[in-house]
Amino acid sequence: MKKITVFLLFLIAFAQLPAQDYYWVFFKDKASVSFDPYSYFDSKAIARRLQNGLSLYDTTDFPLNEEYKNKTLALAEEYVGETRWFNAVAISASAENITRIEALPFVATVEPILTDLRLASYETDASDFDRPWILDTNDAELLYRQLVVMGGEEFLKNRIDGHGVRIAVFDGGFPGVDKHPCFAHLRESNRIIKTWNFPKKKEDVYGWNSHGTMVLSCIAGKNGNKRLGLATGAEFLLARTEVGPEPKKEEVWWMQAVEWADKNGADVINSSLGYGNSRYNPEEMNSTSLVSRAANMAAAKGMLVCNSMGNEADDKSWKVLITPADADSILSVGGIDPQTMRHIYFSSYGPTADGRMKPNVCAFGQAQVASPRGGFTTVFGTSFSSPLVAGFAACAWQTRPGYTAMQMKSEIERSADKYPYFDYAYGYGIPQAAYFANDKGYKKKTEPTVALRETGDGKIMIEILDFKEKDYLYCHVEGCDGKLKSYWEIGIKSDAHNIKLPDEAVAQGDIIRILYKDYFLETKYEVGKFRDTAPLKNVSWLALKNNSASDVYKRSAFGANSKYYIHPYLAWGFFTPPFDNADYKIKFGKSESLKFGVRFIGNLGKCYRLGAAIEIGSDWYEVRDFMNGEIQGKIKSEHEKVSYLNMEIYQRFKFMSSQLVGIGLYFDTGIYGEWLYSAQHTIKVKDRNVTNITKTKNLADFSRLQWGVRARFGYEIIALYAQYRISDLLTEKKDLPKLEFGLELSIPLSR
Repeated sequence: MKKITVFLLFLIAFAQLPAQDYYWVFFKDKASVSFDPYSYFDSKAIARRLQNGLSLYDTTDFPLNEEYKNKTLALAEEYVGETRWFNAVAISASAENITRIEALPFVATVEPILTDLRLASYETDASDFDRPWILDTNDAELLYRQLVVMGGEEFLKNRIDGHGVRIAVFDGGFPGVDKHPCFAHLRESNRIIKTWNFPKKKEDVYGWNSHGTMVLSCIAGKNGNKRLGLATGAEFLLARTEVGPEPKKEEVWWMQAVEWADKNGADVINSSLGYGNSRYNPEEMNSTSLVSRAANMAAAKGMLVCNSMGNEADDKSWKVLITPADADSILSVGGIDPQTMRHIYFSSYGPTADGRMKPNVCAFGQAQVASPRGGFTTVFGTSFSSPLVAGFAACAWQTRPGYTAMQMKSEIERSADKYPYFDYAYGYGIPQAAYFANDKGYKKKTEPTVALRETGDGKIMIEILDFKEKDYLYCHVEGCDGKLKSYWEIGIKSDAHNIKLPDEAVAQGDIIRILYKDYFLETKYEVGKFRDTAPLKNVSWLALKNNSASDVYKRSAFGANSKYYIHPYLAWGFFTPPFDNADYKIKFGKSESLKFGVRFIGNLGKCYRLGAAIEIGSDWYEVRDFMNGEIQGKIKSEHEKVSYLNMEIYQRFKFMSSQLVGIGLYFDTGIYGEWLYSAQHTIKVKDRNVTNITKTKNLADFSRLQWGVRARFGYEIIALYAQYRISDLLTEKKDLPKLEFGLELSIPLSR
């Protein structure tokens, strides 16, 4: 019994242990500090500031007050990092010391760090990693198209390769970049200017997660004379900012990296990373996170930030973009499918929570990239659409060296193939090199391919005027508040289609924009403006479902990252012997349990949930001499089986999120109560070499109502559990085992 008591005390103590707490400590000022920009900044950083008309003595660049910092660190358990731009240090500390830090006269605020950075790659074709550096037909076509779709040949024939532009890449590691032939041109010309590993606090970045290697190849990789990315002539700063086991520190490392990139003269930053459901709700994707504010500040200091939108579109409990893609001054990049040239199913949707248009542009969400093992592979994710655009941006900037970052952002948007049409799946579309290489604007057709009609009963129709082959028509309705009310992507398969907009989709004063076969139509709706009594040329028409922007943004109420989460599960466990019962022995490994149930979880906060479960199950106990010789003959085996209906109430502490099904790393503690509805005693008797099986029902010997405590420690769909039955199962003095250990497998219904 003492062992069980110790075990229960351990579970209770573990349940009360919080995850290690990290905080940003913001100071009130930078009193009594000195700053020399010429010794701090790289010459390119100084030139960028002068070009943008920025002061070299901006106080956001000043160092922290060392006295403030040291007094804070004296109360901290760990120093993680700091940010000059926001005048803060990142630390871990006990709750008691945090209270003391908050009371320091120079401390403005203290905020917890709960973020969980994730790489914006969806999946990779890992089987390709060891393939030789030879392109088969399909791979070569994809490699060719991922640049040609942006008009990359225009840059090539004009010898535009990003020369003179410095690009910082933030990622989880760059294994093989120091050896891979794909990057030989960068090494030979010394164009990897600086590297820094923020988790390790040293220069070495050529290891760890291969994601960064793949991303870099989308910007500047080469296969012989063929390009994987457009900016093969650019310079690079490589920063490792991500490592799986330290989710709370990655926000700090990203913050440090953006200031490091600024200090070392970056013009463009590619961040195929983002923060989502570990700390935030979709409603908070409104440019207020610290990394989003830092991305906007980077833009204000003259850098163009390209950030992946994220791969949350197929997560019904999230769906929208991640931060810092929600920052208003950066290029947020979505993904399209190379096969269909339409939105790729996992690429996150806009808008931001406050209604701003995102993504800004898009590129292929499937790409050919370098593998750290010396070959290449096909990869999926907005992790790779972002660097394709970052390489494009470097080339575009080479053609407009006098432009500011905000001017370049605007020009890249204007160059896109759908501009000035936009929606929350494509943004303005795919950037086009001809806009920059030929020094001319991207023009739409002037001859109409569509027309708006209003029928006598007030129905709004889109009439197809030009049909030669199958194509897609894009249409959106913008409300008077400047936000899209609805948008549609419609496959036009024949000239017999006139498209009816859904009833009440358009109101007085709304803006209607249509893009079809490179013709752009924009008009303000007024009742009766398009009324035409003439009969339509084609009498058949296509009615649309209302795919409103608000419906795209609206996430499901059910899901691992939503308000509620429901999932069935299966559990299999084993009992340990009753340590305090010497009347008989239980064979360990033979006494077992099988349960099937359904869990319901209510998400009260990012780290805390309350849940309930209902289950049915059976326990099998192998016993010895349980009937005390009542059965004559040699007993071969003796078993007790009980079946029950169970109800559990528990609390969940979530430590870390995950991209797989969203459940993440967690620890549960709770209590359960069960009602026994069946009990069965089975005896196998061997008498004269004949085995007889005797079954006797003895439910009267059992207490119908039982209760106990449970604990679970799990990651995603797999968990280890332990439970202890506090009540006595049998009405007699002797009892069956109370302590159970086992494995639980969840069956996720959706993300």
